[in-house]
Amino acid sequence: MNIRHYLSSIAAVAATAMLSAAPVLAQEAATTSSAASTAANEWPAYIEPLLPLGERLTAKMTGADDPQLRAELYKLVFSQISSGYFALLYADPKHPDFWPIFNEAYNLFGPNTDNSYSLTPIDGDGVYKISGFRGTVKIVDLSVSGGTFLPYGSGDFGKVYGDYDLDTLHIKKDGSFEVILSNERPKGYKGDWWKLDTKANYILVRQLSLDWLHENDARLAIDRLDQPSIKPRPTAQELDAKMRQIPVWAENWTSINFRWLQNYLKHTPVNSVYVHSLSSQGGLSTQEYIEGQFEIAPDEALIYETEVPKTCRYWGVQVMDMLMVAIDWMNRQSSLNAHSARIDKDGKFRAVLAGSDPGVPNWLDTAGYRKGGIIGRWTECSSNPTPTITKVKLADVRKHLPADTPVVTAEARDASLRLRRKGAQLRRRW
Repeated sequence: MNIRHYLSSIAAVAATAMLSAAPVLAQEAATTSSAASTAANEWPAYIEPLLPLGERLTAKMTGADDPQLRAELYKLVFSQISSGYFALLYADPKHPDFWPIFNEAYNLFGPNTDNSYSLTPIDGDGVYKISGFRGTVKIVDLSVSGGTFLPYGSGDFGKVYGDYDLDTLHIKKDGSFEVILSNERPKGYKGDWWKLDTKANYILVRQLSLDWLHENDARLAIDRLDQPSIKPRPTAQELDAKMRQIPVWAENWTSINFRWLQNYLKHTPVNSVYVHSLSSQGGLSTQEYIEGQFEIAPDEALIYETEVPKTCRYWGVQVMDMLMVAIDWMNRQSSLNAHSARIDKDGKFRAVLAGSDPGVPNWLDTAGYRKGGIIGRWTECSSNPTPTITKVKLADVRKHLPADTPVVTAEARDASLRLRRKGAQLRRRW
């Protein structure tokens, strides 16, 4: 067969195949067209409810006339859309897993920069086993709570039905542990057990580290024992209902943050602080909170001064912006704690809040924000002193500090920030 006859044969076979396949291709094209038409109606149902969020939430915020603050609000809303995926499409009380919350990305409610937070929904009548390895961080606390916080993103943090510390468990030599959570202790079970209230619907984990570079986070796993181990494939109807909830979640969580902020601004004084408990609002029952506001000009600074309790399991202080977002603690020294702070010879802790570097060890970097919040924490301390705050000119900072306060050069600051960033990245965050 010459090449011409060969090509003619190939063309004939191809033509025959195309003719026989034409009805199938036509059917597939019609099906694809129908699916695309259906998607054109389905997809907007998830997206269109997001469109008015910017306008509605801007109306609730303080300082809405500031374009910088508005842009930061929109960024916050995007973060809550992402958080809504974890909370609604990933999380499952029947097959639980701790997902990340209140970190550099999901940054609202002024999270403690020394904490690594994670959360899972649960059913109050379920039987759960939490196991893993303790690690070396200072505190690992599990708050078993309930309310509309999950899954609707409404209300407040909810009622805490059990604040459980991993250090109350039997930790083996290899650092491993295991505890059962249930309404009643399982019959014949001799191991560690925590009471699970029937009204609880989520567990919030706080892993608190003082030395970010050298302490190791706990490794936690959770399993529901009264459900089959295989997780079923969610139905289209279930996914549809949850995806429709994401815009509601994003709006509700941002709105709760604003309500917290308005309450915060109402009760906290400008350029001074007060100490109180937040246990009725989801705060740790073993902790007193230091709260206040700062307002400074570019050429001003605040001297934050306090006695340090004789004994204290943890203490720290940080700054946040006017959206109740903790100021970038990975890339700026916007927080200090008992490990990172320098204590003066008289036993006092003195920090300088300023938008530019004053060249002192205890700089609290406001990142150029002229207004914002101050949050500190005394955890299981022998006393809970109220710090004092003094406004001074930035150029005069050293006149208000002990004479032996070290000078931190630009090179030394750069080196310390690089170590800080490394330590923050080594934490469990995602």
